[in-house]
Amino acid sequence: MKSVALSLCLLVITACGGGGGSAPEPDPIQTISVSLSASSLEVEVGTAITLTWSSSNAQSCTASGNWSGTKTTSGNEEVIINNSGSNIYNLSCSSSSATSGSASVQVNGVISRINISNTIFSNRSSDCSDYVENYESEVRDLTRAIDFEGYVDIEVEDQSCNLLSDNIPNHDFNDSSANFRTNAAEKDRLFVISRSPQQASQNTEISGQTWDAVMLNGVVADVKSGGCYYPSEPRADADGNTEAGCPQNAEWRLVPLEYSTKFGADIHNAHVQPDGTYHYHGNPNAMFDDNPTGNGSPVIGFAADGFPIYGSYILDSISGAYRKALSGYTLKEGTRGSIVEIYLLDPLEDSRNFCIDIVGSKENADTQRGLQAHTCYSYQGEISVDQGFDKNLISGYEFFMPSFEVCMTFDSTANDLALSVCNGSDLQKFTFLTNGNIVVNSDPSLCVTVDQNDAREGGGGNPVHLIRDLKIEECQESLSIYQSWGIRSIKTNTNPGGEYSGIYEEDWEWTDSGDLDECNGMTYENQYGYYVTDDYPFIINCFKGNVDSSFQK
Repeated sequence: MKSVALSLCLLVITACGGGGGSAPEPDPIQTISVSLSASSLEVEVGTAITLTWSSSNAQSCTASGNWSGTKTTSGNEEVIINNSGSNIYNLSCSSSSATSGSASVQVNGVISRINISNTIFSNRSSDCSDYVENYESEVRDLTRAIDFEGYVDIEVEDQSCNLLSDNIPNHDFNDSSANFRTNAAEKDRLFVISRSPQQASQNTEISGQTWDAVMLNGVVADVKSGGCYYPSEPRADADGNTEAGCPQNAEWRLVPLEYSTKFGADIHNAHVQPDGTYHYHGNPNAMFDDNPTGNGSPVIGFAADGFPIYGSYILDSISGAYRKALSGYTLKEGTRGSIVEIYLLDPLEDSRNFCIDIVGSKENADTQRGLQAHTCYSYQGEISVDQGFDKNLISGYEFFMPSFEVCMTFDSTANDLALSVCNGSDLQKFTFLTNGNIVVNSDPSLCVTVDQNDAREGGGGNPVHLIRDLKIEECQESLSIYQSWGIRSIKTNTNPGGEYSGIYEEDWEWTDSGDLDECNGMTYENQYGYYVTDDYPFIINCFKGNVDSSFQK
């Protein structure tokens, strides 16, 4: 019995002792759960929403994304949706004894826009702040059958407005009359418009480095073209004109809307540049119509100097009726180029015509021998030096031949024509009448006349050149075929020749014959602005104010 009792004691001691036993199990790691919700998942930009959140097992929370800062472990907060598109709100919560947890919610911010598709505007305010709004349009590229969404956002600051657009118009475009070389594309641009533009001390010329204007539908105006008379350019047409590739100093710049191809413009007088920019060269045929109200057509855009651009109509203060503002530019009369030949309108027996010519052969002509009627040399590709007159002096009654520095002179003693050093005397004054007669100023009954006898052969040419005498005779209807003259220049590598037709900028001159100044603007109802016109320069031809740098291309 003693032996059994000892064994039990040892067993108890082993079980209760402190040495050699296993460690206790640790407490389980806690998990943090986080929930985050928004009172609305899509709202207009500028609208407030409420974020609500809760968590378990967390000691602190931190916000990120479109909000920030330390947050309580549960609560709610009002936030403003400031951005269009996705606004993401993140919340991360943590604890010293638990793993962190997080949650996110996305709120879509939408901009409330006014749809201006095909809208006719009415506001005539010159302050861009009166157009502050978000606009949209839904239009179609008619030829490609592709739909586009345009937008224009106008915001105001103290001294200016910001206009942001994707350059998509508020009207359909690229109709069947167009021939776009490039497809139109969205082109996001930001322009700064002065709220109180001032006229500068001198005008600023339009250049290809600057957008001329931005319209209220978001489309830019770029009135001048990159085309010109440049016969050596590989892309030049049969007339020597090219729509692109011209040097900066090109003299004969094409006017797109006057040129035969219209540069592929659509019915809105717009086409597309190589980068996809749709732009106007003239009347957009949109945003205003032929039924004006108030003082006339509305503002349809702003020029790069901040002055407004109006549609075409004004209220005539005298008649009380609406009419279109008139350009002050006039098509020049006569022919292009400063050197011209004077030719008999009736070719008689020589299809090359007879020209007033110094007796002798071209550079070797002898001014002492006077003048004659000789086959015109222009068929050879240039105006000969002994047949060239300074066109710019003819309107001043002077028939000056610059290569020989002499003037046509009336020899009153012989009742004939001669050449002598120019002295401004009455004997050197002749008038070119509208009927083609060249009359002696001192006796307007006398006309420069080609001899009626048969022509004689000259010394060269194939067929051989013909010559007739030139004299002064009484102006008579019966002699009209011998007394009716014309003036013409010819095409060279630097001069397109021909009569002024309007296809080049140099064909036009400002004569102050209309309502508008040389920039195509005027002050009307105490406000200066530019006007859309039916004729050149169509929208704007220079800047009266200072151009904002945001309009640089």
